[in-house]
Amino acid sequence: MINLSAHIHKLLAHEKCIITTQIRNKKYYRHWWIPFHLDDFQTITQSKPNAYEQWNREWTESRLPTELHYFDTSRLPSHLKARIKPSKEFFKLTNRKEKTEDYQRRLFGQYGLQSGIDPALLFMNENEITYEKTKENLLENSILEIVTAQKEQEKKARMDNETLMLQIKKNLNKMPEIIKKFHDQEAKQTSMNTVKKNKMEMLMEEARDRFGFYPDKKDPKFLKLIQEFDEQDKLERKQKKDKRV
Repeated sequence: MINLSAHIHKLLAHEKCIITTQIRNKKYYRHWWIPFHLDDFQTITQSKPNAYEQWNREWTESRLPTELHYFDTSRLPSHLKARIKPSKEFFKLTNRKEKTEDYQRRLFGQYGLQSGIDPALLFMNENEITYEKTKENLLENSILEIVTAQKEQEKKARMDNETLMLQIKKNLNKMPEIIKKFHDQEAKQTSMNTVKKNKMEMLMEEARDRFGFYPDKKDPKFLKLIQEFDEQDKLERKQKKDKRV
């Protein structure tokens, strides 16, 4: 009788042996993950027990020589291997959930005719059609009403856009006049500020000559000086006006 274990060890020790095994690195540990960046194998390993633990338990329960582990390079448990190459037993509908139409449609979408599902099941049956029509009549608008409302909404949006474009064009035509008016007002305001500043400097110098110091702008003496200056200015302008007459 051939010693299988010794034969496999001899085969693996050969320099031209092409059998490779997966290295057990971090991705086999239960609590290892990369947030928002998991491939299929890593996603499977998040289950408890994970796929690797299930595979290891199946091999332990099988009581086969550990040397045969090297030939099982996928390291997937039996229920996941069945998804890769499904058999007729795999497509048998056993529980109540698998017998639902939604599950059978999804099964056909994933495996096609190989699943043995009747393609006619993909289409709506009479009950579903009746339900959809009843729901449309009771809860929703008809397709014609939806299309009409959409066209009216698009027409209103188009008219609003045209009105806005006309208003923008009208305002652009007025832009040179508005800019000129703005510059004139700015120049006038600058001139008024300059006159006001010169007047304030002159009054401060007058107050210094009269009081011997620069008073505060809210000082009653300074306010009285401003009032006197304004009255004198009004009197001078009145005299000039009388001379012209």
